[in-house]
Amino acid sequence: AKKQDGAVAMEMQPLKSAEGGDVEERERKRSSGPKKEKSVLQGKLTKLAVQIGKAGLVMSAVTVIILVLYFVIETFVVQGRPWLAECTPVYVQYWVKFFIIGVTVLVVAVPEGLPLAVTISLAYSVK
Repeated sequence: AKKQDGAVAMEMQPLKSAEGGDVEERERKRSSGPKKEKSVLQGKLTKLAVQIGKAGLVMSAVTVIILVLYFVIETFVVQGRPWLAECTPVYVQYWVKFFIIGVTVLVVAVPEGLPLAVTISLAYSVK
């Protein structure tokens, strides 16, 4: 403990882990290990997968918006039905169905198998 301005201040000590080593030492050991570098193809595939995922998200949102607008215009403008309070659960059920369709579009668009497909196609083309 040190005295500063009439108050007692404790010096900061490094935390000790359960194994008895310093936390900093373990971090250094972990970071000093061999780093896995991505190949050029892996980097490009990762970039492509992210771009496809973003495009899928946009298309999913557009799909939900179009379905909701189509339902609202068809039901309330073309058919001229009024909004009835007793029909609200039915409308909400339609909107939930549209949301599920949007999530389905998003899940299908995410290319989890893209690296595997490219690897297999490259293996066949090398033959």
